[in-house]
Amino acid sequence: MDLINKLANPVNLSVSDKISGGLMVAVGGMTITFLALIFLWLAIAIMSKFLGQKQAAPQAQDVVKEATPTPAASEAVSTADSEAEVDDGELIAVITAALSATLQSNSIVVSKIVRVADDRPVWAKTGMSEQMNSRL
Repeated sequence: MDLINKLANPVNLSVSDKISGGLMVAVGGMTITFLALIFLWLAIAIMSKFLGQKQAAPQAQDVVKEATPTPAASEAVSTADSEAEVDDGELIAVITAALSATLQSNSIVVSKIVRVADDRPVWAKTGMSEQMNSRL
């Protein structure tokens, strides 16, 4: 501690004293930083343990409810499935008509539509959108 107090006025200190004092301050600062990080890690781990268990329980109940459907629920599901099939048919028809109009050809057959995952970052999507809008 005496060396650290001497660092307040380093005029009369040798180079080795300055270096050793600087190393002591650096090690002390790193120790305090790592202790604070360990404390934060423990606090986050404890909070996630308590909060994670409370949130996981309602989701498990929803799965149990969905696993045992009532007759009314099964009718609603079958109605939704038939609507999805109709929507897919309409979607295929619309896409086929758009392609026919764009390519000016009547011999286009669309048999399957697969959505391609767009894993570009948001900034890339925004940039492309701005480029396309600037040319209109």
